[in-house]
Amino acid sequence: MTTRLDDRPTLAPAAAAPVHAAPTGSTGGNRRLLHYLGQSLLIQLRDWAFLGFVIVMPTTVYLFFAGIFGSQPSESGPSVAALMMVTMATYGGLGAAMNAGSQIQSERSSGWFRQLMLTALAPGQFVLAKIATAIAVLIPAIGAVFLAGVALGVRLEAAVWAASFALIIAALLPMIVLGLVIGLWFKPQTATAVTTLSMLALAMLGGLWFPLDLMPAGMQAIGRLLPSYWASQIGGWPLAGGEFPWQGVIVLAVWLATLAALGGLGYRRAIRTSRR
Repeated sequence: MTTRLDDRPTLAPAAAAPVHAAPTGSTGGNRRLLHYLGQSLLIQLRDWAFLGFVIVMPTTVYLFFAGIFGSQPSESGPSVAALMMVTMATYGGLGAAMNAGSQIQSERSSGWFRQLMLTALAPGQFVLAKIATAIAVLIPAIGAVFLAGVALGVRLEAAVWAASFALIIAALLPMIVLGLVIGLWFKPQTATAVTTLSMLALAMLGGLWFPLDLMPAGMQAIGRLLPSYWASQIGGWPLAGGEFPWQGVIVLAVWLATLAALGGLGYRRAIRTSRR
């Protein structure tokens, strides 16, 4: 994805302020955050090719396989179509989440990241805007697959729909941070390839393409350590019921803490390299 010069945020640089200068007031800080967030959302929503990919592709795959196997009952109670809906929604959300770092790549290659470092935008506001932008893309990516499930006859209570939707978004938060880490650590020329390969590996090994139980024992052990697997398990819990997958919460928390630390180091490194 490329960022045009006309699409760049228009934050006023503070020439005498240090890179990590704190906002002069809560109102000014919130205004800068909202302005940068609005510009980031506008740029993301203009990328129709990417939006089509994260919405159309998982929805098409879901409609194809659910049309063949969806009428079969599952061991956990809900129909296969309902469980596949959650899995494919997680897959679509995974692509949307990991794209969080794409704008960083564009900002770094165009020199705009360096200009942002000269403004009064705090590092926390920068990260928060990126996370909020990724969540805004997650919503239609997941919602499109859910609508396809309704079209195929999936019927759930409103509370179940809402709980599954919210849990998928929450469980994909580490993947948003992973996208940011890739955008900060890798050069723009290689970051896209790393993001794509990472997404495919997480989807395949995390059981989003076919059930983890059908894999060899070694791959199952790896899959249960991945956030992609637990995102679908946590998102499907309102449908399947039973004991809440707290093990998955622990795995996601470990991933989130580790990636947040790597992101902090990458942010400082990106600032140093942007000054050159």
